[in-house]
Amino acid sequence: MHLSKSQPIKWIYASDLHGDMQQGNVVDELYKFTNDFQPSVKIFGGDLFDFRAIRRGATATERADSMALDVELGLEFLSKWRPNVFLRGNHDERLWDTAKYADDGLVRDHAQDGVRSITTKCKLIKCKMLPYNVNEGIYKLGKLTFIHGFHAGITATKRHAEIYSCEGGATIHGHTHSIQQASIARLGGAVGFGVGCLCQLNMEYNRHFTSRLMHAHGWAYGFATKDDYQVFQARKMGKRWVYATKFNE
Repeated sequence: MHLSKSQPIKWIYASDLHGDMQQGNVVDELYKFTNDFQPSVKIFGGDLFDFRAIRRGATATERADSMALDVELGLEFLSKWRPNVFLRGNHDERLWDTAKYADDGLVRDHAQDGVRSITTKCKLIKCKMLPYNVNEGIYKLGKLTFIHGFHAGITATKRHAEIYSCEGGATIHGHTHSIQQASIARLGGAVGFGVGCLCQLNMEYNRHFTSRLMHAHGWAYGFATKDDYQVFQARKMGKRWVYATKFNE
């Protein structure tokens, strides 16, 4: 998108729906906020699906779990929210890897069918889809860089900012399911934002990771010009969502 030096555009970035593991009331709030804010650019940051049945190290119970509802709810979100950009996450990429590398031909065929249906849906809603890749899974909007996320833990936001933020810019990521902010020492300054998630906070697979104690619901949004930006973090204050959405002339 072409950005002006003076007239800002609105953008919103949300991430980590995880298909049938989504938190319904949070997703509904995102729809409501998007309708009120009316952004020019909507970026979905990845893990649209959970795909736990095909994860490396999946338990027998997970492998036996149907992915039908997972896929259905992920595609439903695409249809309702209609992002301009979809940055595939590590969970999404499991399907693409299975479609390429599965030893079982039937499993590989089903995965290829899934890839085609997701690709077709993105084309139908005119959504640009990017792979989960440290070089290619990047969307830029002026001084803002959007990624799914490739690091985890308490230093993830700082590390992403160090790698992907341009001079005077910011990197916005998902993946960690936590709301974080980190500034780094760089000429012109740079910063990173972790946006939280749209899914359930206490997943079975992460029950023994202390990092899930940081998990929180939220997304990021703001304004951007060619040379400047403003980032806001959407999160709850008590039981209410509070937003800053106005740009004064």
